[in-house]
Amino acid sequence: MGKENKQLINCPVCSKQLVIREFYCGHCETEIRGSFVPNELNLLSGDQLEFVRVFLLAQGNIKEVEKKMGISYPTVKNKLAEIIEIINDNTKRHDDVLNILEEIENGLVDVDEAIVKINQRRTKK
Repeated sequence: MGKENKQLINCPVCSKQLVIREFYCGHCETEIRGSFVPNELNLLSGDQLEFVRVFLLAQGNIKEVEKKMGISYPTVKNKLAEIIEIINDNTKRHDDVLNILEEIENGLVDVDEAIVKINQRRTKK
């Protein structure tokens, strides 16, 4: 895997998750603006992404991953568990937000109550 710039995920000032506001194509100069949230793979470090790449190419065969990466079985299992935890945490946060939006849509809470719920969940993290 070649050297590449890792996309910023968190604000370097306050450490909160960044929202992507614009994409730009240097070839045709197309600009796309909006609010885009990075996906779970953007949350992984370069080493974790390399592990995922090797794991997928090995079709989940742990012995093959051990051989290709020169690491032990427990290390493979630990790296896999670490990545699963990152993905699960991100999925849970996304589901929490969707649940609050559904509560608004169904008239169970108003916007002010939803904001309070969101802030309460943020402070628990």
